[in-house]
Amino acid sequence: MKETNFIINNHKWEIKLRPKLEMLEIYKCIDEEATDCFGLTLRQFNAIYINEDLCYDEQIKTLKHELTHCFIWEYGYYYVDFNNEETICEFVASINDFINEVIDKVGKDND
Repeated sequence: MKETNFIINNHKWEIKLRPKLEMLEIYKCIDEEATDCFGLTLRQFNAIYINEDLCYDEQIKTLKHELTHCFIWEYGYYYVDFNNEETICEFVASINDFINEVIDKVGKDND
């Protein structure tokens, strides 16, 4: 996976790869009891950090998770009640193209 930038809701975001220990150090500022960190989305910096020590497939799964946080914040979904199946289905349908576009952009380093 490679580092890249993307635009969402007219805001530029960065995807950065960082070593596990650095990720954990950043995450401990949020959760002092953390023992591991796969990914982290920092809205105040418009940055998504992914643990570079993960295998490629786990990095992609983690990035999808973090992109979901990004989408929720950028489009105001943080107030939506996701306890309703129809709401979840609509949300997934709305976010699918965005996530796939960014995942295609990061690609494998040596395809």
